[in-house]
Amino acid sequence: MVHDDVRTTTTAGRTLSDKWQFRFDFFDAYGIPGWMKPTPEYAAAFRALSFRDRMKITTNFCAVFFNVFYLLYLGLWRKAITVFAVGVALGVVSVALNLPGALDMGISVGWWLFVGQRTNIYYYEHVAKGRQTWGL
Repeated sequence: MVHDDVRTTTTAGRTLSDKWQFRFDFFDAYGIPGWMKPTPEYAAAFRALSFRDRMKITTNFCAVFFNVFYLLYLGLWRKAITVFAVGVALGVVSVALNLPGALDMGISVGWWLFVGQRTNIYYYEHVAKGRQTWGL
């Protein structure tokens, strides 16, 4: 059953929603942002987008709230294991150092946001490029 908002991408023969197709088209045209600074072409194209489209490309809210489970849902099991391991390590360090609750929560929220910011890139690499690494 095919819905009106779903079409097939030619990159991997998968069925993607319009939202995912928009992200993939943008990444195909301008590349993916690196860790620190995107390419000038990416930055210019990104600035030309509306706020809503910028959020669509940069943030995946399902990944923010359901990070490990959402990565597993997308088939990114290596990333899910890595995200889980880093989350456990952060928790262990927090307990070992007896960090204040507010700092511990800030670290956790920062980790969730990081995963939410990178998930679209992880999925693009997995589907369009055929790569799934252990690295973040």
